[in-house]
Amino acid sequence: MKPLIFTICTFLLFGNITGNAQVDSVFVCDAKFKNSKFDNSHAGSGFLLKYKDKVYGITAKHVLFFAKTDGMNTISFGEDLKSWSFNSKTLKDKTIKAGKLINEDTNEKLEMPPKGDWLIFEVEGDIPRDVVVYSIREKPLKIGDKVHFFGYPYNSMEPVNVKGEYIGLTNDNNLRIDVPKGTYNGCSGGPVLDSEGKLVGIVSMGYFNKKENKMIFEPASLDYFKTVIIKV
Repeated sequence: MKPLIFTICTFLLFGNITGNAQVDSVFVCDAKFKNSKFDNSHAGSGFLLKYKDKVYGITAKHVLFFAKTDGMNTISFGEDLKSWSFNSKTLKDKTIKAGKLINEDTNEKLEMPPKGDWLIFEVEGDIPRDVVVYSIREKPLKIGDKVHFFGYPYNSMEPVNVKGEYIGLTNDNNLRIDVPKGTYNGCSGGPVLDSEGKLVGIVSMGYFNKKENKMIFEPASLDYFKTVIIKV
């Protein structure tokens, strides 16, 4: 199983333009370390999620493989991180600063596949205008439900909107989505949504099934998030 970090087949620009305002539905994760040689201005994609009146900054846990120091081997930055932010690619001054890493765990090894592919940050300061803040879907998906995900491929100034169909659950209770064949490098950590724009998971894992001749996309489900956040 490989992390979904992709090149795209067909995609749609998302982020509505109202007047002169760009509405951002997804961001890129900018990690800066005290030792700048480890900096990564696009460690993955990310988004904002509101749950019980609090807004969180979300990305995939496995993006830490691309935003870490040589000494990091657990789900913890220790004293090495200078800042983590969720940045708009279209408007350089639109940025959301991450605060505390809620699911930091010095006892959890940084490994693949991760146990619940979520990084959950508190958000510091005000949320900029013209930013989408998602809420979760409360009802389970049904087989055949239409879904889509957003993300920023590496070296792209435009986000992608990839459409698919829900086909079931994995043994680990993550989602299985049938999407167009492709690689989606940089989209890891982006939101996966139902047809009404409610969050159902985040861009995580995937592979090409040669037997079925189709791409099987396996977003991390909401289960881990709910388990972590109930303790906050």
